[in-house]
Amino acid sequence: MTACMAGAPSANQQNWNQVNWSLVQCLVDRLQMRIAEAVRQGRWHKVKALQYLLSRSFYARMLAVKRIISNKGKRTPGIDGVIWKTHQQFWCAVSQLKIRGYKAHPLRRCWIPKSNGKLRPLGIPIMHDRAMQALYALTLKPVAETLGDKHSYGFREKRSVHDAIKQCFIALATRRAAPWVLDADIKACFDRISHDWLLEHIPLPKKVLKQWLKSGYMEQSKYYDSHEGTPQGGIISPILANMALDGLENVVIKGRNKKRRKLNVIRYADDFVITGATEGILRDEILPAVKDFLQPRGLTLSEEKTHLRPIEEGFDFLGFTLRKFKGKLIISPSQKKVTQFRKMLKIFFKESQKLPFEAMLRKLNSKLRGWAFSNRQVVAKRLFSTLDNEIYYCVCRWLRHCHRSKANAWIKHRYRSRIEGRSNFGTFVINKQGKRQWLGLFRMADVPIRYHVKVRGEANPYDSADREYFKDRAEKQRRTRNYDRLFLASTTLERTLIRG
Repeated sequence: MTACMAGAPSANQQNWNQVNWSLVQCLVDRLQMRIAEAVRQGRWHKVKALQYLLSRSFYARMLAVKRIISNKGKRTPGIDGVIWKTHQQFWCAVSQLKIRGYKAHPLRRCWIPKSNGKLRPLGIPIMHDRAMQALYALTLKPVAETLGDKHSYGFREKRSVHDAIKQCFIALATRRAAPWVLDADIKACFDRISHDWLLEHIPLPKKVLKQWLKSGYMEQSKYYDSHEGTPQGGIISPILANMALDGLENVVIKGRNKKRRKLNVIRYADDFVITGATEGILRDEILPAVKDFLQPRGLTLSEEKTHLRPIEEGFDFLGFTLRKFKGKLIISPSQKKVTQFRKMLKIFFKESQKLPFEAMLRKLNSKLRGWAFSNRQVVAKRLFSTLDNEIYYCVCRWLRHCHRSKANAWIKHRYRSRIEGRSNFGTFVINKQGKRQWLGLFRMADVPIRYHVKVRGEANPYDSADREYFKDRAEKQRRTRNYDRLFLASTTLERTLIRG
């Protein structure tokens, strides 16, 4: 660690993986917590001074580069075609993260398909610009988390989609809960945020922020200026969008009787839900207030995705359907989400016809396990069972296609076993200990339904008073995952069968 602490570019190039990253993270966290404390006290001059100190910290620069080379886009270059691969490049990148003389390069524009068939623009910065954004994101996160709305869950640390869904359950589950819901979406949020508003309200050096906002983009070898929006694909863009929308909850609730009007705001990035006692309150009071809040930021609501409806009619939010039946709120995976999962499986079976059965089964189990565990927090047991039956017959067809010259009895004898009264596809494989082990088809219905425990609304990961809370929460989640892993291992689904 001594070579790294010196901060010189001539540090031993082979020591990147030997850095004590826990210590580096701890030292950066300490400075971030001081920033959050200064924000709570309203000492903005101190906030600015601490941000300046953190942005010049060698440890923060190391963490910024580490984040860039660890994420999924590390092999996707910008307009210069450069990607960082070697330890020498990592150390050089750390030494070159300086403000003096910094100028952001244009983004590489590409288009990715959306679920509705349209295309979404994606701007890819060069590696150096990504690292600079990651560095300044470290200085901005404590401010964003301290000032963020209580029930905002998108692109925030220690918060997830399931926290937002659980808050919807808390707001709508009781018999006296709000009967009307405004399900809203902001039109092209990332692409239309006002640059003037961001430059005026975001606590970052305006010189640096303006470089990113006005960098422009390259498409088919042509340069285009950027006059509005923050590019999707930039590391700091989600934080900027979140800070632009913070205050929505206060606008909706301030000056109104929250309990009598049954007002609740649940937001995940640019999607949000507002509950109300009557249709008139939401249509005549809340909707105009939301539009007035968005107008200075250059944003508008999407007409096709904004709906006002009773809870008995139901609505889709973040891939889940929420609807009341006879006074009881039922939350389940949305039909659109299930259809996409079925299409994904259909494509998978078609593309994996040339794979060995063992390789196909491992990949299939990974997909099934991930989907089941991401949807087990809601009412999904019957859906899991239905999907298990469909997948069972898909595997049958896959095996018949791979062994077209063989009889069904031969396929059954080779690939199917009956364990404790249950018939299941699988095969014997050699495990790490060199023993034969049964690898069976994962059954989602065996996954226990476990309702999510929502994060506390006021909790801040950069507040020293909440450190024990988040530590205990992480420990409970780890214990739950370990218990469920052991539970699945004890079922016929994952039981290890050793022969000889």
